[in-house]
Amino acid sequence: MNIISQIDLKKHILYSPLMEKVIKKHLEEKYHGDDIEKMWEKVQLQYAVFLKDLPYLGGKKNTHNGTGGTYDCIMLFAYYEALEHTPDINELYEMNCEVFLTGFKSLEKIANANKSFVRRVLHTAFSATARSKYNCDPKQPTGYIMKVEPYDKKIGPKYIFERCPIAEFAKAHGYLDIMPAFCNSDYPAMEMIHGHLIRKHTCANSDICDYWIVGDESEAAKEHPKKIDDKGYWYND
Repeated sequence: MNIISQIDLKKHILYSPLMEKVIKKHLEEKYHGDDIEKMWEKVQLQYAVFLKDLPYLGGKKNTHNGTGGTYDCIMLFAYYEALEHTPDINELYEMNCEVFLTGFKSLEKIANANKSFVRRVLHTAFSATARSKYNCDPKQPTGYIMKVEPYDKKIGPKYIFERCPIAEFAKAHGYLDIMPAFCNSDYPAMEMIHGHLIRKHTCANSDICDYWIVGDESEAAKEHPKKIDDKGYWYND
């Protein structure tokens, strides 16, 4: 069965090769023989079904749709649905991190958020993303809406998402209970560049997702330790 033919590639993009590799690895741990391929096909079919009702999200021009981004998250939802909700939140978190953190591994040895120059570079990158119509366009009825606060070198980069398609997808399909597996991965991502994420809310459990990135050796990091709420979300006071 040609599953790709069921996807409108003028409107959407496929999951990344890395996400395919991770899902197949986990399927091989659960199934044997022909059942592995049957389940892989079931996951792909579910992905195609999800995309039929998904609005345009900027395609390849939207950096949020890259490896570990929007479409990979939807593929993980497809995996969860195809396996009849049996993967637990810990497995989904592990799978998401295997993909999402890949881009940060290349920065691990060269980026240190304790340095003011690195924090300034992060702010510049976030600002450029927020200005791109393919990443964040408030005029569009769908997609991300990202706003970056003016830079203060004493505080560091701060920004918020007022809209997140991943959270909206989870709300529409009844997957909010597993969203910590997706949202929480932002914390180890910052840790890989010697940063400390300070966040009180996400778009999945509030109206906004707020980010404040400081160095892991800073006083702010000590004053705002990572905690976990009763639904599994990591947050900071």
